[in-house]
Amino acid sequence: MTVAAAVPPLLIGTRIRVQLRHLGQERQPLLIVDDVLADPEAMIDAARQAEFYTPEHTHYPGLNAPLPEAYYRTVVTALRGPIAAAFGLSSDACLKYFGFFALAMTPAREAEPIQKIPHHDSPDPERLAMVHYLCRGDHGGTGFFRHKATDFESVDHARHETYVAVAQAQLAARGAGAAAFAGPVMADYELIGQADCVFNRLIVYRNHLLHSALLGPEAGGADPGVGRLTANGFIEAVTS
Repeated sequence: MTVAAAVPPLLIGTRIRVQLRHLGQERQPLLIVDDVLADPEAMIDAARQAEFYTPEHTHYPGLNAPLPEAYYRTVVTALRGPIAAAFGLSSDACLKYFGFFALAMTPAREAEPIQKIPHHDSPDPERLAMVHYLCRGDHGGTGFFRHKATDFESVDHARHETYVAVAQAQLAARGAGAAAFAGPVMADYELIGQADCVFNRLIVYRNHLLHSALLGPEAGGADPGVGRLTANGFIEAVTS
């Protein structure tokens, strides 16, 4: 069992900025929050102390590590109002959060075909996904996509069986798959929007949207202070 590194008390940034965008034909909300933390370097220091591991049950192209509890208690609590407004959450709902540090480290030439296409985290539209960019430089942000064959931009329970069958058939037909990770030019998907990778920017979206990290061909660094470090998580609104 890995243990999260400790961090000093975290504060929300004094210049925090919130914007709401809508994606594609479905007009799905994308919440973008800039300058989230007053001291984002504290999270990088925590990542340097964290025990990273290879995730067994996901196709994430890299390593994960536990997040400090202080992080999500601070961030999710502070952003509850904007999140609730953007995604229509009930005012009396309890927000449950699960998250992890993520370091994208797999080069495109070593990635599995399924890691090179957009994905949805689950078919539950009530579950929200969150990505906080804790990296500087040209690491690539997050892209959102339309699946050309089905015209789906999101995959809920009603669409899940159809989408998986078509997407798996396309992967099988293409053999080794694309040479690069998901990006603006793809045979089976169309990029409909993206959030750029800006240091200390956080984004929130429904986890059933077709999305992908916009990774370059080479692997990111193993040092959390240099590589593509993010804090990833999922939010569920639970009502009693």
